[in-house]
Amino acid sequence: MNRILLIVGNGLSIDLWKYLGLDIDPSTPFSFEVPDPFDNAKKLLGTLARVRNLIESHPKLTDFDIIQDFVSNYQKTDQEYQWIHYELRQYLSLAYSYANNNLLHHWKKGWRWEEWLREYHERIAGVVSFNYDLTLEAVLEQSSFRYCRIGSREEDDIIGIPIFKPHGSCDFDISSRIISMPPQIRFKNLTCLNDYINNGRGTIEIVPKEKLSEPRTESDIVLPFGSSQQTQLTWVRQGYEAIKKMAGTVDSCIIVGISYQPCDSSEINSIVDAVPKNITIKFINKVRNVDSVKKLKMIHAKVEVVHPDDFFDCST
Repeated sequence: MNRILLIVGNGLSIDLWKYLGLDIDPSTPFSFEVPDPFDNAKKLLGTLARVRNLIESHPKLTDFDIIQDFVSNYQKTDQEYQWIHYELRQYLSLAYSYANNNLLHHWKKGWRWEEWLREYHERIAGVVSFNYDLTLEAVLEQSSFRYCRIGSREEDDIIGIPIFKPHGSCDFDISSRIISMPPQIRFKNLTCLNDYINNGRGTIEIVPKEKLSEPRTESDIVLPFGSSQQTQLTWVRQGYEAIKKMAGTVDSCIIVGISYQPCDSSEINSIVDAVPKNITIKFINKVRNVDSVKKLKMIHAKVEVVHPDDFFDCST
């Protein structure tokens, strides 16, 4: 049986949310009506003043452009910048958790990628997702397919599709064994990139669904357009080792909904470079980005750009 490596980005989520007819867009997280975790009468942006002020200081920019501007001017040694970075990460974790609840509330079957996953799930060797949201996980759960996130305790007792999320996930948190604090004080404590190693393995905790609206103790996610600092975390390094080993065994590699930004290219390239050179990588995208394809072909010569409509008209 042919084995597939699936690499997904934000475009996959956009496609699903459009299909469901949701009035929220994964590319505009600041527009989400996210409630304050401790007072439903208030909005989260009213609590995270630094994020609100950042948005208000860029009235003509899109959400991701605001973040990109912040990232490009980020000063690691400036504590105020560190706090804005921290609040952005907290906000995105809670915003995409909120969006996931909306997604499940409006769920309807028949999405084309859901149908594709139903047909090919037994062939999927693994998935690399650069999304914080739980789109892929929700689709698999709705189809009763098992999965496990690499780097979490899900690997211990669940057999299913391995999913590696090197940029973090809205339901990831630092283990309470290394840092433990009540939810009410988590917005007031600056934490970042703490490593928890258990029996030689880096491990993160999965936040239970009933607690997704609570602030994270440590929201380690990579901001859009920001280069990842998470590669220094043990669970991420070990995850890349596992994925690259897996990539060498596949017969098919499919990249979906990824813009191939310069900040992400080195991570994507490290995976693509591990894929057997004799297979053709399918780059599924509505818009043909010639520059991105050219750069990708420098790593792997056999890359085929496929429009989503054409992809679903043929088999992998």
